[in-house]
Amino acid sequence: MRRPPPPAASSGAVSTAFGSPLDPIAAGAAVVPAAARLHQPRDTYVVHVQKDQIYRVPPPENAYLAERYRAERGGGGGGKGGACSPCALRTLGAVLAAALLLGAAAALSAVVLRPDAPSFVVDKLSVHNTSRHQHVAYDFFLTAINPNKVTALWYGGRGTARLAHKGNTLAKGDVGGPEDGGEDATDFNMLLHGLQHDGRAPRAVEKGLHGSKDAVALELSVEFAVQVHVGALGFERRTLAVSCHITAAGLRKDAHISSQTCKSRFGN
Repeated sequence: MRRPPPPAASSGAVSTAFGSPLDPIAAGAAVVPAAARLHQPRDTYVVHVQKDQIYRVPPPENAYLAERYRAERGGGGGGKGGACSPCALRTLGAVLAAALLLGAAAALSAVVLRPDAPSFVVDKLSVHNTSRHQHVAYDFFLTAINPNKVTALWYGGRGTARLAHKGNTLAKGDVGGPEDGGEDATDFNMLLHGLQHDGRAPRAVEKGLHGSKDAVALELSVEFAVQVHVGALGFERRTLAVSCHITAAGLRKDAHISSQTCKSRFGN
C-alpha cells in the first residue's frame, strides 16, 4: 500500500527573529533528478527583512552608551586621564625648579670663581734722589677700578713691586695695605727703593735723574693677594698681577707721565 506524499513545506513555516520568511532557493522550482541534487548547494537561504524593522534613528540605548564613553575619555568618569594630569604638572614643576637651581648655581660660580680683574691707572710718580744718586726712591700712586657689579675685591696682606728699564731692575719694594681700607679699595701708594748697579744706572735713567726731560721707558710690576666677596661671604684669596708700561719725561720729584698702559690678571 503506497503512502501518500508529505505535504509541501510552506514558505511561512520558517522565519527569522524579525518575523521574515526564509525561503529555500529551490522552492517552487521544478523537480530535480537525484543525481543533480548531489551537486546542488545545501542550506542556502535568502533573508527578506521587512522595512518596518530597519531603524532610521539609533535607539536610545546607543545614545546612553556613547555619552558614557565620552565622559570616561574626557576624565569626568574618574579614568586614568584625570589622575595623570596633576602628576604631569608636578613633574613639570620639579623639572623647572631643578633647572632654575642649576642655572643659579652656574651663574654664582661664574661670578665668584671667575671675576673680572680690576683695572689700574698710575696717577703720580715722584722720584727722590739723595746722596749723589746713591739712594733713589720711586714713589708711585695708583688707582684701582673694580668692574664687577656683584663681587667686591678685598686687598689684604703684603705684596711685592718691581720697577725696571728695558729688563734692568731699578727698584724693588713691598706693597702695603691700601690707603682707603681693604674693601673695594681704589687708592694705592707704593714706595720702591733703588738698587745699586756697580755705582751706575742705565744711561737713560742717569740722564733723567740729572734733570733731563727726555722720555724714559719704565716697567712697573705688582703682585698682591685679593679676596673675592659676595656680600658678607668671603671666598679664597687669589693673586692679582698688574703690569704697567710707563713713559716718563724726566725722573724728578714731580715726573710727568706722558703715556701708560696697565694690564691686570688673576693668577691660578
